[in-house]
Amino acid sequence: MGGTWWGVPASLGVFYSQSLNLIVKVLVALLIWWLGKKLLGAAVKLVSKFDLGIKSIPEVVEKVGKAVLVLVVLDYLGIGRTIIAALVNGLTIMIAIALGLAFGQALTPEAKKMVARFQRELKAK
Repeated sequence: MGGTWWGVPASLGVFYSQSLNLIVKVLVALLIWWLGKKLLGAAVKLVSKFDLGIKSIPEVVEKVGKAVLVLVVLDYLGIGRTIIAALVNGLTIMIAIALGLAFGQALTPEAKKMVARFQRELKAK
């Protein structure tokens, strides 16, 4: 059946190897998250020191920074591209529907084209 690797069956050795790889990836992702939060906190403090007349800029920097940090960690773990693609596709449909509702019948054909193009892209994947 399978060989052995230092007395451990090959399938069990592969399991150990993949488990170790997963643990290392999760630990590095946690390290990225921790460092990102520290850098983001420093960036928010730095932005809040500048008086630009707009008090909500540090809040925006913090929220956008957290969103980017989440996407970086998810991309490191290998699932970020799928989430970004789903978000972009959802945003495209949302814009098409919003344009169709906002402009009534004037943009109905364009909205139909956008939805049809989105459906073709989904079927292609």
